[in-house]
Parts: sequence; C-alpha cells; structure tokens
Amino acid sequence: MTSLVRTTVLHGYEKLARSIGADPAHELKRVGLSLEALKNPDSFISFIACIRVLEHTASTANCPDLGLRLIQAQQSGVLGPLTALMRHAPTLEQALLAGSRHLFVLSPEIHFAVAPVASDRHLVDLTFEIAVRQLTARAQIVEQSLGFIVQVLRLVTQGRVRPLLALVPHSRLGSLRRYAEVLGCECQFDTPVAGIRIAASDLAIPLPEHNPLLQQMAQTYIEECFGSPQQLFSDRVRLLIRRFLDSQSATLPVIADDLAIHPKTLQRRLLAEGHQFKDLLDEVRRDRFLELVAQSGAFSLTQLALLLGYSEQAALTRSCRRWFGCSPTVLRRRSLPNPSESPPAIARASSPPA
Repeated sequence: MTSLVRTTVLHGYEKLARSIGADPAHELKRVGLSLEALKNPDSFISFIACIRVLEHTASTANCPDLGLRLIQAQQSGVLGPLTALMRHAPTLEQALLAGSRHLFVLSPEIHFAVAPVASDRHLVDLTFEIAVRQLTARAQIVEQSLGFIVQVLRLVTQGRVRPLLALVPHSRLGSLRRYAEVLGCECQFDTPVAGIRIAASDLAIPLPEHNPLLQQMAQTYIEECFGSPQQLFSDRVRLLIRRFLDSQSATLPVIADDLAIHPKTLQRRLLAEGHQFKDLLDEVRRDRFLELVAQSGAFSLTQLALLLGYSEQAALTRSCRRWFGCSPTVLRRRSLPNPSESPPAIARASSPPA
C-alpha cells in the first residue's frame, strides 16, 4: 500500500527551492511529482516521493539544512485542521493527545508519543516515528518534523513552553546556529529516537485559548471530512514493539498488558490478520537495525544489540546473517550510492526460528 502524506508538508517548497538555486519543477519531476500537485492543500501525495524530493534538493543545492529552512517558511500551516483542535484543548497534554489521535489527517505513516525519560522522571520526550520502511535517507523530513513539534508547542501555549533538548537521530547536517535558531534548544545527535524533550510539568499547563465548543467543532469537522484512522491490530503491535525494544521489554506479555488484553487474545487477533508475534518482533528488529546501522557508526555493535532488545551481540550477529547473509560489520561497510537507493534486499530474508 502506498504511503501518503498531505501536500501541506511541502508548502513553501517551490519558493524555497528557487531561493537556494534549485529547479523545483525538475526536482519534483525526478520523484514523480509536479508543481500542480502541490497546489491543493487538501490532497495527498506519495510520502516516499516527498522524502526523496527533500533529500535530492538538499544534495543538489548543497543545502544541508533544507528541512529546517522549510519548516521556518511554513510556520504552523502544516497542521491544517488540527490547529483548532489542539489550540482549544484544556491543557498541553490533552492537546498533544488530540493531535496524536488525529495525526492521520496529516499522514497515517506518522506516529507520535509522549515518553517519560527513564533517567529523569521530571522530563518527557515528545517522540515521533515516520513509518516508511523503503527509505533510510530521511534526515530532511526528520528535521522538518522536529521543527514542526517546536512550532506546535509555541502555538498552543503561546510561547510558555520551551524545549530543553532536541533528539536528532542522525549526524549533524547544518550549523549549530541554524539548529538553535529553529529548534530553540541544544541538540543531541545520533540518538536512537527523534523527538523534543520538555519538562514533565509542562504537560499540565492550561492553554490560553481553551474553548470546549470550538474544539468540539474542530473535531466534528475532522471526523466528517476524514473519518477515523483505520489501523490494523498488527500495526499497533508493531509500534508497541518498537517503543519497548531498547528497554528489552518488547515481549508478548508486556505488549498484551499495554493493550489491556490477555496474551492469548493478542495471539488470536494477530493470527486473524495472518501474523505471529515472533515474526513481527523480528521484522521490527530488522527495520530498526537498518535505521541504526546507517547512522555513520554512531553505535557500537554491543549498543546496537541492546537497542534491538538482544541480550548479547552474538544474537544480533546471528539475526543479521539470517536477514542479509552477512555480519553486521560487513553490512555497516556498505554505503548507499544516493538517497533514492533502497537498503540491502530483505525480500529473501528467512523467517525467525520458532
């Protein structure tokens, strides 16, 4: 199934591309898009094409901070109908929850979560995942999304909440000055997840534009125009596996407990969709491994094993040989020739051992 995203994600792209010396029509054509396709803010385009056009344009124009520049140009326009829904919520936490539940309006492939920081209960991370598996090169859309979260915080709280740290899941691309200008905080690079860290107490901040009637009107409009997200049960399980993976708690009992169902019920519902838990776990580990191993050697093999929920490096090595027919070290040496290339073929990867 084609991954889709709202055209508002590329709002302002044409003007920005021209300003840095790129030909927007040519760059869009390379990925199967057109300037005409971007004119309707209510339409959807291929998410893969969107990611690729940003990567290609950044490379062609030698503009490594393209994603940050784009979100600066967009302000809060990317949100569309979600703007009213969030800004009229009672508190920041409820605004984020409402936005998360209805994020499918922007794209069904973007998943947002508020995660407590394990090392400090006074902090939380506003994390997101772009569930497009075909591409590993996605730094520009990630940085744009980080800026998007910061803009949302500023918008709904009218500047009362300030980000403390930006978690950037790749190496630094542009100047630290640009990151500080757009994100308004320090950055930590090559992190396992992407997100913005804030004080946990900020979640309880009352929003200045809270209005139950206007929020209900916004929700009614969204539901009438867009319906509800249609998410398979197996997709929900995949997301939970990924969330619990690096804590080595991505087990069937833990996932079932989070879903408030019995483990046997979880197994039955997965079987009804043609899946088994061990296969989903293996699939998530494989996809996550490809993301992490592409981060310019940011993690040692021991760290990679822990982030994937393995108790030892040898288990990762065995899985890598089963997935790709080579060791993690050999796979890490391989580099993609350009952003449009796919990662090593995985279609022939064997199933995990029972």
